[in-house]
Amino acid sequence: MLKRLLDILWLLLLGAFVFAIPPTFHGDEPMQIYMSRDYATAFINRDPDALVVDPPYSIDTDAYLRLINGTVNRYAIGLSWQIAGLTVNNLPPRPGWDWGLDYTTNVSTGHMPSAALLAVGRFSSTLFLALSVVVMFALGWQFAAPHNRLLAYVVSGLYALNPVILLNGRRALQEGSTLFFGLLVILIAVLISKRRAENKSAPLYLWIALILAGGLTLASKYTGIVFVGGALGWIFLAQAVRLRWRDLLITTGKLIVCGVLCLLFFIALSPALWDDPPARLLDSLEQREQLLNIQVSSDSDAPMPLLERVREIIVQPFMTAPQQYEVAFWATFPAVTDDVARYMGSPFSGLQFGVILGGVLTLLAGIGIVFCLHRDWRAGVFAWLGLTIASLLANPLPWQRYYLGLIPLATLLAGIGLFGLLRRFVWKPEHPHELSHGLSQNG
Repeated sequence: MLKRLLDILWLLLLGAFVFAIPPTFHGDEPMQIYMSRDYATAFINRDPDALVVDPPYSIDTDAYLRLINGTVNRYAIGLSWQIAGLTVNNLPPRPGWDWGLDYTTNVSTGHMPSAALLAVGRFSSTLFLALSVVVMFALGWQFAAPHNRLLAYVVSGLYALNPVILLNGRRALQEGSTLFFGLLVILIAVLISKRRAENKSAPLYLWIALILAGGLTLASKYTGIVFVGGALGWIFLAQAVRLRWRDLLITTGKLIVCGVLCLLFFIALSPALWDDPPARLLDSLEQREQLLNIQVSSDSDAPMPLLERVREIIVQPFMTAPQQYEVAFWATFPAVTDDVARYMGSPFSGLQFGVILGGVLTLLAGIGIVFCLHRDWRAGVFAWLGLTIASLLANPLPWQRYYLGLIPLATLLAGIGLFGLLRRFVWKPEHPHELSHGLSQNG
């Protein structure tokens, strides 16, 4: 009982740290807050059909913004401002933040949300981030040895103190919900895989939870497909390494059904896709590709060559300082630089790992990969790792936000590497067979 109370206290402390300070401002926050008017349309006016879109799509129109963004964050922001007593009349004008104007002009034309609205808009994303810390604790628990909570504490602590996670998850952006639901779908995949490894059938509620969490991940942000693919791949690979072909065939069938139902649930949560979903999904991909091309052409450091992309995969999780903004000219505005100084001067901005500690954690993550080389449920981590790395190798932009999905994975691997080394060289097991069991026991 005392240990459980300590677990709860630890998670409450980490949650309080997540909420301790508001982040620096990002221009995409007003856009997400502006789009929260869809919450009023769907849930206050009860007219979700009004959110259906059709081509053509002009940049920064409501139809365009609905098509290229997920729904979870905008609905969560809408619920937040409704609870706070605000209305759509308090929202900034379309499109929220006009990237065709400079910072000062956006502020003078009312595109900057009020301080109260911005705080309310950030609350839901920050809450999702705090909940994702709990999921990281649970993931660490699954890899821990029996009765050993320390791995869960280390993994959740490193994650909650990571300055890049904190900065982006605290903002009124899609990252908070994507991290929570994305890590949740991974956790559910781990639970299913562990039961299969113990020759137990996974209960129906876990498969249903996998579908629901997967659909909410995709509805949070389309790049959440890496988490969903990683979860489905984890279950498949964990089953495949056991070389039981009949079980693998049955599991594959279940995964196909889950994947289809996950997609259907995502579409159900996305009114912009309701009118001819296959066509709208293609439209969304085309519009995202066009936006990516615009972003690449406007960034002098893009597209990154392949070697640079490999380097970024290595250094981004622990060795790179938080990227406060993606557009260099923002550094010319005193309001921006003062905001950055305020935030980075606070101890609540996170633990700045630096090159030495960050390098150690990166090395431990690499060692953690070695400790996952087993023919059991742990092998599934390579599906998540492989899809994450493949997506980043395909990413041409040097923008830190695109590496957020790598950080919890690297953090988990660093924890596994640390405890794998401790078990081999520090914690002397009384019985030799304990080494062979290693980290594979259930915590």
